[in-house]
Amino acid sequence: MNSELISEELYSVGRVVVDKSLHTQSGDEAFYTFFGNDVTYSIRRTIDDEDYPRLMECIEKVSVGEVRRTVIRMKGISGEYRWILAAVRFFGAGEAEPLYSITFSDVLSLEPLAYSRESKAAEYRNVLSLISDLAFEYSFETKRIRIYMFECFREIVLLDEELEKWRSDAIESGYILTRYIETFNALCRDIRSGVYRFDYELETSMFTEGKNRETCLFRGITRYDMPDVKKVSGIISVVNSRSKVKDVNLALEANKDSLSGLLNKRAVTSFTQEMLAEKPAYNVNLVILDIDDFTDINNGFGHLFGDEVIYKVASIIRSAIGSRGIAGRISGSGFLIALENIRDEEELRGILRAIRTNTEFAFADRSEKLRLTCSMGVATYPVDSESYDELFMQADKALYIAKEKGQNRYVIYDINKHGPVEKDMENKIAFLSGKGEASEKLGFVSGLAENLVLGRIPDISVLLEQVRSQFGIDDICVFSGSDMGLMLSCGNAASRNAAYLLENNYTDRFSGDGIFVIDNVNELEGRDDNAFEKLAEQNIGGAVQYLMTDDSIIKGMISFCYVGRFKKWSVADINYFAVIGRTISALLKKQAYI
Repeated sequence: MNSELISEELYSVGRVVVDKSLHTQSGDEAFYTFFGNDVTYSIRRTIDDEDYPRLMECIEKVSVGEVRRTVIRMKGISGEYRWILAAVRFFGAGEAEPLYSITFSDVLSLEPLAYSRESKAAEYRNVLSLISDLAFEYSFETKRIRIYMFECFREIVLLDEELEKWRSDAIESGYILTRYIETFNALCRDIRSGVYRFDYELETSMFTEGKNRETCLFRGITRYDMPDVKKVSGIISVVNSRSKVKDVNLALEANKDSLSGLLNKRAVTSFTQEMLAEKPAYNVNLVILDIDDFTDINNGFGHLFGDEVIYKVASIIRSAIGSRGIAGRISGSGFLIALENIRDEEELRGILRAIRTNTEFAFADRSEKLRLTCSMGVATYPVDSESYDELFMQADKALYIAKEKGQNRYVIYDINKHGPVEKDMENKIAFLSGKGEASEKLGFVSGLAENLVLGRIPDISVLLEQVRSQFGIDDICVFSGSDMGLMLSCGNAASRNAAYLLENNYTDRFSGDGIFVIDNVNELEGRDDNAFEKLAEQNIGGAVQYLMTDDSIIKGMISFCYVGRFKKWSVADINYFAVIGRTISALLKKQAYI
């Protein structure tokens, strides 16, 4: 027999109603088929003694409208124990004591079935995210109605309150036109009564809080999840009363960003604040994402292509976060993502890495001149703060650090590593820049320029050591001559020559400013195996290399190195090394070393 069919058959072990002593009141066919006559009076003898307390704890603690689950070992008609998922629900009061409904599922058959159903659910969520209708549900247990829309494969709840309160508030607020009040009351009665099918058309401004009136068609159905458990589900469409065709749903439009298809700034901010206001027992990660150099993309490739980039990045975000969070566009090239209940930092990094990598390769086949990247900053509730405003500022600082360190990366905020955010909470101002380190480097480079202008020529060996110390690198190597032999160095690199510079068109990798950046030496593997082998032998992990030329003739190279470690170079440091490299090159020429 097909294994998938076996899983489907084993998945449901049946359903039983018991009292608090586990005496059987009633059961379905699947229940008796699996357990046999052993459960005619009680299910106790089928439960492993070690697991029995867990099931009793669920029964004792379950409340009305709640489902409590546990995994226990149970013995079926075959005499073998199997791991069973028991879902306990309060059934109601019997003649003597409360009754409980327990649904049993075979754990071993859950995994393949879960994968199959999750795949199908993902397809449905994808389609529902494109539909311009709202959905609603009514629970007979809680007497509450939920109205929601789909975004990023998950439900975004717009309203969740008692049905009667929703009805009375809508009428009292004037959101229902007078001639439609009786229709609205009838709609609420049918929902409350669980009418099998119903549909009502009425004109209302409840979804735009009185700003715009829409003709809405409410269509619903009452379904039974189990014989004793029913729920009302339906959709709310905006229709044109005359032509009876669908119109734009202003409730959706008020929450959507038209360009990206994600939530707009107001909506994503509001939903995230509401999420944090509930003080969840799990972590919430706030991620601020910005497309790197987006202004240059607009200027270089046109605003139509820029719009395509926004939509593509939004699609990447939506796909990566799935049902684990919400996302919205908060600025021209900026997005806010709120991730809920992420298991650990490894899972968080996996999501961020997927967004970063897929963005980098999104348009790789469109133009060699385009390198699309994004940077992200992350702050975590409640680890970093419980305040939305403070978390946003912390994520913003982490984003600033990611940009400053060279873009195309994510930084997870750590107060011990990155320091507190200097802020003015009253005015919502955060001072993000790490002024100390940046000022020191700028002061060093400007001081070097001032000394040269004043005729104070530094000793090159001393200058190399000063640069190495100021920028926290491991070595600076200067190569020259026909074999690119080592002329000068400081630090602890094992370099002897850079002959690879003159092979395999290696110099084509340098920019117009004479700079080639190696964030990780492994980037060269498969692209220039000779250079990779030489640098790996020298234990060079990363480098910024400056090409020394004279009238387009290659005279040598200066390599600012990390030894035995990788670290992405910041844009600021790369620019500083371009200035310092040119200065060292000029000094060597002046002193006739090259």
